[in-house]
Amino acid sequence: MKNDSHQFRNSFAEIYTIIGSSKTLPKNVPNLRTCRFCGKNENDVAFKKIAHACPELLGQNNFVIYDECDLCNEKFSKYESHLSKFFLPYLSVVGVKGKKKIPNFQARKDNDDEKTRTSVKYTDDGKINLFLSSLDDYKVDIENKTMSIRFRNPAIKPIYVYKSLLKIALSFLPKIKIRKYQLLFDWLQNDNTEIVFFSTLFITKLTRKKFGKPSVQLYEANKIFTDKGFHPELTLVVNFANIVAQIYLPLSASFDYPKSNGKSPTLELYPAFHYNMDSEKYENVEPDTPITVNYKFESIDLHSEVNSIRDEVINFTFESGDFNIEKNSSDFL
Repeated sequence: MKNDSHQFRNSFAEIYTIIGSSKTLPKNVPNLRTCRFCGKNENDVAFKKIAHACPELLGQNNFVIYDECDLCNEKFSKYESHLSKFFLPYLSVVGVKGKKKIPNFQARKDNDDEKTRTSVKYTDDGKINLFLSSLDDYKVDIENKTMSIRFRNPAIKPIYVYKSLLKIALSFLPKIKIRKYQLLFDWLQNDNTEIVFFSTLFITKLTRKKFGKPSVQLYEANKIFTDKGFHPELTLVVNFANIVAQIYLPLSASFDYPKSNGKSPTLELYPAFHYNMDSEKYENVEPDTPITVNYKFESIDLHSEVNSIRDEVINFTFESGDFNIEKNSSDFL
């Protein structure tokens, strides 16, 4: 994909300002703990569990919040399990250590056929084992040290993936803005709450960058309306593994719907491709000079409430390996 990176990067910065991040997450414990999600305090509910603003399934981190009660923590865990399945191939192949270890991956079986079950497992000494049962699911170029593997993801509910990302965003929302965006909290808790949301997940797959631990940035629009369209009020960016994921949050109750009549939303993308750029190479380039940057980008609709399956094709390089290629199976060590 080709873009003028200077123009792209500046346009996002002109529209959105960061209001919360993993770097600015408050670390103080309030005198009276009140859950930001359900509104109950420690006189009514327990706060015994360690609540992570960004789940450790995306990588070990210390992004802890003290205003999420145990009941909400347990409720949101069902969303996080779908988020984990959705990104599992990347978490496993890239080697992202979660709460306890790097997660293993085991593909679903299509038509109950064991030959379609690809799996990724790690040994105690950290070596990766890829078990590839179907010759149709992978291509190996030993000379150029590249592989292409199709991972058959387990079934997930796309809307749960979206809500898990929304929960991350609301965990980083400054307390002074909770009241303004209360409708988003209500919808996260209750499926019957009416709300307008943008269901597209934007993913940039980096080829030259791997994040040591996840990071989160929550942005708010400086100006909502333009002559022809409008910008969603909030957008979330999460970096982990070799992925930059972005969603737009639902509209608040204070959004001016009459003013938006006849206008379309403008979804300004975070310039994630700059992680793949050689900063020294481009630091002296004039702002109006077009720059070609190659990266892998994908948009996925997360609106559906029905269990669905999707295949993930990952292309990557390796330094060394032993290959045992037979008619119906192979192992990569």
